[in-house]
Amino acid sequence: MPAAQAPLPRSLEPLPEESLPGFLLRLTHRLDLTPHQLARRVMLIPPDDPHTRVSAAHLLMMQSARLHAFADVTRMTSADADALTLRPYADRYPALARALVRPGSIPRPRRLSQPWLLVNHSRYCPACLAGDGSPIQNRHGGPWKRQWRLAVVFACLDHWTFLRSECPRCRLPALSGRSGGPLALLPAANAPRLHPAQCRNWLDGSGKREVCGHRLDGAEPAPAALTPELADLQTVLLDLLDGDEPAEVVSQRFADLQVAISLIQAGWPVAAELAPAATRAILEAHLAPQQQDGHSPGPAAESASSPPAGVWSAPPGDAIATAGLLSAAYHLLAQDSSGPRSALPQLLRNLPTRDDLRWGRTWPMLAHEASPSLRRRTDQVYRHRLSADWIRQGAPTLRASKANTTQKLFAPTHTLTDFGIAPEHIPQSLPSSWLLAATLEDSEQALTSRRRLRRILPVHLVQAISDMNFLEAAAFLGIPTSWTTRGRLRVKPLNPYQDLKDRDLLATLKRLAEHVSGEESIDYRARRMQFSRWSIDDRTWDELCRLHRRGRGPKPTERTRECASAFVWSYVTGSEFTLAPVFQPPMRPDDRTRTDDLPHLTLLRRWESQEQPIPSAGLCRALEDHARQLITTVTHTP
Repeated sequence: MPAAQAPLPRSLEPLPEESLPGFLLRLTHRLDLTPHQLARRVMLIPPDDPHTRVSAAHLLMMQSARLHAFADVTRMTSADADALTLRPYADRYPALARALVRPGSIPRPRRLSQPWLLVNHSRYCPACLAGDGSPIQNRHGGPWKRQWRLAVVFACLDHWTFLRSECPRCRLPALSGRSGGPLALLPAANAPRLHPAQCRNWLDGSGKREVCGHRLDGAEPAPAALTPELADLQTVLLDLLDGDEPAEVVSQRFADLQVAISLIQAGWPVAAELAPAATRAILEAHLAPQQQDGHSPGPAAESASSPPAGVWSAPPGDAIATAGLLSAAYHLLAQDSSGPRSALPQLLRNLPTRDDLRWGRTWPMLAHEASPSLRRRTDQVYRHRLSADWIRQGAPTLRASKANTTQKLFAPTHTLTDFGIAPEHIPQSLPSSWLLAATLEDSEQALTSRRRLRRILPVHLVQAISDMNFLEAAAFLGIPTSWTTRGRLRVKPLNPYQDLKDRDLLATLKRLAEHVSGEESIDYRARRMQFSRWSIDDRTWDELCRLHRRGRGPKPTERTRECASAFVWSYVTGSEFTLAPVFQPPMRPDDRTRTDDLPHLTLLRRWESQEQPIPSAGLCRALEDHARQLITTVTHTP
């Protein structure tokens, strides 16, 4: 970062829900500067480089040094500056989480092009841009809102209207610059004296380079009227973004909607009746090209040899069409998939094969981001309603492999329901005392055998006390689908002869259930959800290091800090070290391999086993104390 600059002589108070591009447009209008001149002044680009483009990544977040510099120059707090970006939604909105990566505890922009994240353009409400009648908004216009950059936001509830998606004059998406141009925070950044509500798109067809300039705060009517049903849906979605529901649950609900929309678009018009009547004509126009090009859905559809232009996992550009699909998806998810009127079985019967490139990220999202409930319902439809051929192709997420044969896959489901144990009371990794109670031996077992039993007995126990099969129980415990369905399986059903020394699996589970029923009931699933993005913060780490330095041992490193976060997280949530947030995206750096994690896991297992000599023993004891203290802050208790 270059040297800090003095605060601006005049600035503006950010408006409610205002985005960073919108704030810059209003401030340039007040100071009579171009956006590029202001960007240099507020430290978004180097002051000595006149050609640097203002990156669209700043809309996602500003990294710490730049954030504080921006706040100082514009005379606002760092919290207000951060609220101009989309970063506060990262834990709740899957597309934003994928766009950011956190190496250690420091996030940074990663992949800007996310279909459900409108980085390269903005929807808008003309009445909002016109302002609320206050003197400051009469002079400089109203806010370009940050929520308009999230594809799930399709309506303005203040003015009861659908958001607009493009300029009425140039027919390009608002704030998109020129078609096919690079991603920039603001288009036409060197164009002077434009009102914040004027279209900044370049007109290239006239033979000369000029800005459209059309006022977007006019009174052009929307193509359709917002209905009470869609207004209610928009209210629900906005409440998810800003409400008190746990972030992991919200993220899964948005992922469920996106998966359902993929299914609906791929199988159109099978589920067309689920879309509101007011949106069907626009939806038909949006989906007509795939059918005109011979891309009608159905099991016999051929895979394209290259990625197609229309991807089913992406939303329409039009806000009304998006509203129709979101409403259809919302109703599809609300149906009982086993009921006679459910649209899901019929929809799944009419889908193209999974290798069609137009699916985009649909199946990875279902496997890794959607809720266990949707994965289970989809698998049940494939397993019970469709032919064996579909099973052999592989259900979208719960695929049976050679190791997960049908006989092993569904036993011992629902065999131990009389102990009063709920699935959420089972930790992901079995404590040593529980393992001893189940197997009646500990020290004689090989280390690798103990690890395997601690990992897999919880899955079988969840099966035994519920109606879940093995793969569903593993997913419930937060075990990645890749561990149970792909490659060399890290989690697969136990073989009693090999793993239990020929003991009966059901008898082993019964002893385990008896032991668990006498233990304190802890909602481990709620703990995993509460701490799903947790790592040791800077202040706590400094204090732990200060305590550690009282004793002997090497100075803690960043690797030690990651191990410390994983150790405490595992202690609190009863989970596997390797699944700690610091070892998973988006905290885990993209370029790290499993081999790179081996030193971390070796240290963690030494801490867990208390094998002498214990590396950094003083720090290990401090971490245990910190974990016990952290447990007292758990908000989800039975």
